[in-house]
Amino acid sequence: MNEEMVIPGSIVANCSEWIGGEGVITQGSDIISVITGYVEFDADNGIVNVNSAGEGIRTLESGDVVIAEVVRLRESMVEANIVEIQGKSFRNLLPNQLRGQMHVTKLVDRYMHEAKDAMRTRDIIRAVVTETEPVIRLEIRGHEGCGVLHAICPDCGDVLNPIDDSEDWNVRCDNCGHESFRVLADSYGDGYGMGEELSELNRAGKRWGKTAESRFSKGPAARSTVIAADYRNDGSDISLMQFGDTGRGGGGGRNKPRGRKLFVGGIARGVETPQLKELFEAHGEVVDAIVMVDKETGNSRGFGFVTFANDEDAEKAISALNKTDLNGRKISVNDADSGKKSKDNGRKEAPAGSARMYVGGLPWETSDEGLKTLFSNFGTVHDVHVVTDRGTGKSKGFGFVTMPESEAKTAIVELNGSKFNGRKLKVQMSNSSGNKKSGRNKEGNQRSSREMQARREEGMKD
Repeated sequence: MNEEMVIPGSIVANCSEWIGGEGVITQGSDIISVITGYVEFDADNGIVNVNSAGEGIRTLESGDVVIAEVVRLRESMVEANIVEIQGKSFRNLLPNQLRGQMHVTKLVDRYMHEAKDAMRTRDIIRAVVTETEPVIRLEIRGHEGCGVLHAICPDCGDVLNPIDDSEDWNVRCDNCGHESFRVLADSYGDGYGMGEELSELNRAGKRWGKTAESRFSKGPAARSTVIAADYRNDGSDISLMQFGDTGRGGGGGRNKPRGRKLFVGGIARGVETPQLKELFEAHGEVVDAIVMVDKETGNSRGFGFVTFANDEDAEKAISALNKTDLNGRKISVNDADSGKKSKDNGRKEAPAGSARMYVGGLPWETSDEGLKTLFSNFGTVHDVHVVTDRGTGKSKGFGFVTMPESEAKTAIVELNGSKFNGRKLKVQMSNSSGNKKSGRNKEGNQRSSREMQARREEGMKD
């Protein structure tokens, strides 16, 4: 039995009576057409189909190979408009399947600091669909023939050509000499077919050289320069990096105020900078205050900073406001400067000949006093500190103990690998220079958590 022609979005049947077949999708209790065509009811099998009256709409499936144009780049994510499904006759897609997302770790078998270090907007790419729900997920890494198919120079708009005479870069502009890196497909520059083995220029598994690391390590703010003659600009307003005191998260260009800086955690979402500043001004002269917000959404990140003109007012504010209620949430207030310590935390300068130990695997309920008691069995404890979350005040499961060096070595031998209240301890000398525990690279720049995770996965020392 056939009905008259329907268009996409038409309700053709009810799920309680029929099963959806070709040309339809199920939403709630309705079976809805996704193409223009004629409804066909198969009464014997209880299936309803919509037969196409022309070119139909294709539903993406896991494993499909697509051609897409990069339209947006975030630090760890690529978004691309899907323009074609290779090998499929239907090219029209449903609205919720027109754009795919790809994480930076799915680009190439190398550590990428940011997604834009591997591709740029307007690049044409080939990728594989790995997931279709709740959003379309794409992937290039590990898939033959996938990668960037076409790219233009961000400086002059000319086509970038592949090169193999550079340690780090694999494309160059013959017009202006610009060099950079792209995750090249084998057929880069040859259309959508399969061409030369250009993906070898991606140097999968290799480490970056000094030239690339020097550029990558500058961070998003340092690389935010917008070139006036950038042919990738689509004519929309250019949003420049904000370097003033705008109240936005990051504060990349804020002039560091002089005074005693305090960290304020547990801030309720509705609290903004003026309210935070007014609260602390009751305890002294406030020279700067800010509630940190997400730079993408503008929502509060739940913490902020307040700087007092002098230490005395800052100490009064800590005593008066720490663990007090602000708009229904208890805030935590403590010293934000790494080189300073609050007067009430009991930290002392260690005497000469002392050694500082890292203690991991601590039971969550372990306090400073409990940790001190444990290590007192092996000598004099000069200092002990269980590290806690600044926002919640809860233990992070590790801490530091300072003892005379000879006694510290004895404690390490006796306690490393032993169990304390059901958890296995890890005790070792703390690397005060910072490469391992501080997560800093050789140049002293702080590594992101994603970079440190990638280094661990590759078996590299932090």
